[in-house]
Amino acid sequence: MKRLAVAIAGLVACGDNVAVDKTAACRLGVATSAATLEDRRAIGVAPAYVPDLSLAARDAELGASMAARRAAAWQVVERVLAPVPLGDPRLADNFGGEQPRLPAWHAWYARDDFDRTFKHLYRGLGADGREARAPIDAEAGFAWNAQALDEVPEWPEQRYLDYLATISTQEIVDGVGGVARVGYSPGAMGHLLESYARLHRCRLDPVPEPFVPDAMREPVAVTETRTVELGACGWRVLGPFQAGAGEVRVTSRGDGDADIYVRRGAVPETDAFDCRSDGDASDEACSLDGGGPVYVAVFAAEGARVSVDVAYLASDVAQPACLGGPMPRDAVLVKAEWRRRFDGEMLPAYDTSAARMAQRLAGEATWEPDGEADPAPADIYTVQTSNGSRFRMPALHVMSKELDHWMWITLWYSTTPDADFGADRPASLAGPWRNYKMCVATDFVERDEDPRGGAAGTLGEAIAATHGGVGAPTWCSNPYLEQGRGNAGTNCIGCHQHGGTALAPEAILELAHHGATRQRNNFFTDYLWVIQGGMGEDLSAIVQAEVDFWDATDP
Repeated sequence: MKRLAVAIAGLVACGDNVAVDKTAACRLGVATSAATLEDRRAIGVAPAYVPDLSLAARDAELGASMAARRAAAWQVVERVLAPVPLGDPRLADNFGGEQPRLPAWHAWYARDDFDRTFKHLYRGLGADGREARAPIDAEAGFAWNAQALDEVPEWPEQRYLDYLATISTQEIVDGVGGVARVGYSPGAMGHLLESYARLHRCRLDPVPEPFVPDAMREPVAVTETRTVELGACGWRVLGPFQAGAGEVRVTSRGDGDADIYVRRGAVPETDAFDCRSDGDASDEACSLDGGGPVYVAVFAAEGARVSVDVAYLASDVAQPACLGGPMPRDAVLVKAEWRRRFDGEMLPAYDTSAARMAQRLAGEATWEPDGEADPAPADIYTVQTSNGSRFRMPALHVMSKELDHWMWITLWYSTTPDADFGADRPASLAGPWRNYKMCVATDFVERDEDPRGGAAGTLGEAIAATHGGVGAPTWCSNPYLEQGRGNAGTNCIGCHQHGGTALAPEAILELAHHGATRQRNNFFTDYLWVIQGGMGEDLSAIVQAEVDFWDATDP
């Protein structure tokens, strides 16, 4: 695959960064390798992501307007894909005096950068600093990382110049960014590095409870809606709804005679509940105090179809236990799907039209291919590594911390790029990016009352096909990333809320609404799987190995 990274006094791992991903059903495909040490020397210090700081104040607007949500998401995509120049000015000689560029996210950091930068900074603290878990300076680490190749005796200047001479086409320029699974903006990587003591503690402590009743953010009024259809003597349990302090009001509406049972902290039973209301479905109502997970059961003696509205105040834990504060606004993580390109090997193609999406979601909600495609490099983002291997990228997932609960954006290649979820793509996204579609979620619950999201034509039709109604779970799923039964009917936030837990993807998909609904108020990794366990990243394992080694070695 990629060139082997040369070790700096044991600091740099060699070989491909390949790992089994327990969250593959939620997220991503196969990883290969990150930018090597010589690649980082050519790229230089990664370019910062400049967030739109006005988005946080528009959170409610974005949740209530698909049109505003998609417009903001495309703007994030434009910033993430913006071409940036490689850092070594000598590369311009290979391109007629013009500095070569690659997409901003592809110049960002990967797990290998975290590994060598953390080890360099931590070792530089000395014995006393390490014992005290003294602060480290991520910016200083980034500057060192960009020049670290200069410290490697096996890489004299001429060898590096010979390497620069091989970067002679745009595909090779893009290959300098590597084919890592996860990329981190400097804001994200810096915060993770400087939170190393928390990452280490997180590794040792038990996984926190999903609901914690203290240290809350400002509460937000939430109404979630669940629609159930029951036969005679049918009983369905809904929840948990993670309610903060204050009243929880449960109402039902629909056809048939159904009773609702509500209980805080445990699943209600016919003889154990906090509130029960029976009668016609049209006038069912129940209220109780929140301050914990609330469960709702619906019972129909003779069958009924009802919608249950659960209104409560959502109060989330303000401090993620595994980090030194929430991720900053300039934190972005990107997760790429890479497919090795062999002559004659095809990519699956997916129909995301309204009719096909309605068909998928009415069935097992599984992404079954609708054909095949063999896109040329001009039509899909393609990179070439130094050994001549070529990789296509059919999907890119973007999570941006410009909102408290992140903005969840995913892009996928399409053979019909200007229809449905690509119909509103900005003209500024040219080159291969003109063939990618996009969906976005900003919350667990859909709040746009217009099922078409204000869009005309095939886009409006496709949004309507995936719109479950106000109060129902949001939808955003990538055909190349979300595999397995039920995963075509998910959203990104539902899976990532469990980041840092041992919950397997199959278990997440078995939850209500394929895991898309809110199950927690304690997002102790700030929605990140990469801190421990998931994505094959497991950054806390790097920290633990280094810290534990020096704890045993220092006098």
